[in-house]
Amino acid sequence: MPNQLFFARARTKAAPILDQSMMALFGMLLLAAVLLFAGSSAVLAADALTPSQRKAVEETIKKYIEDHPEIIVEAFKAMQARQEAEEKAKTLSYLKNSGELLRNDPDSFVGGNPDGDVTLVEFFDYRCSYCKKFHPVLAKLLATDPNIRVVYKEFPILGPQSDLASRAAIAALMSDRTKYLEFHNALMDARGNLDRRRIFDIAEENGIDPVQIAEDMESPEVKRVVARSYDLAKNLGIQGTPGFVVGDAIIPGYVNLNQMRKLVAEARSGCLTC
Repeated sequence: MPNQLFFARARTKAAPILDQSMMALFGMLLLAAVLLFAGSSAVLAADALTPSQRKAVEETIKKYIEDHPEIIVEAFKAMQARQEAEEKAKTLSYLKNSGELLRNDPDSFVGGNPDGDVTLVEFFDYRCSYCKKFHPVLAKLLATDPNIRVVYKEFPILGPQSDLASRAAIAALMSDRTKYLEFHNALMDARGNLDRRRIFDIAEENGIDPVQIAEDMESPEVKRVVARSYDLAKNLGIQGTPGFVVGDAIIPGYVNLNQMRKLVAEARSGCLTC
């Protein structure tokens, strides 16, 4: 598979970066103009200017920017493109170096075809409405493509109930791997609150001892599994749920069945951007 990285969704939160970047760019433009204005060999530093010279330079820069505001936008776009390229390269490097932990962590459940030729990693939260929406999509995907390997990553980010449900699921997995998937499916299908009593009722309905998982879910081992998922998601740029890794493609958000089929086909063919 080629060393490429595909982000299905661009990030938001650009406004604060834009303001800071413009300030930085203005500072650089000011310094450059000062050095040009004082370009003789005898006067090369901005602090060598007299107050009147500095004021003249600042007024010149201000007038130029007012007359040509596009230079700020162009400079910002160039800087943003460079930052995005550096971030993608950094994330791809992390994905390569952490591939074993991401795809073959013994503390994560593997569903679908364990020997499948394409691995789909899903980061999910049991209280996430879009995770619940994707749940039947995954079932349809696996029903029509028997060669997909699915790695389940508990990523509880929506509050205490999410954390309870994820730790209960991990405890069930550690106790009896054969019962995890039914418990997972039941938690995904559940609507409304997922408080402690509801979670234990669902566990019992699926043949899991609620007393045992109540004890196991408080263990340091279970908490370490959750912490590992947080660390992986952070370094992969996944800030919400659901989040996916398909081959070398990182998808931070919900995708429908056709979109996921396309991502799987691209990963299978080795083409992530065609």
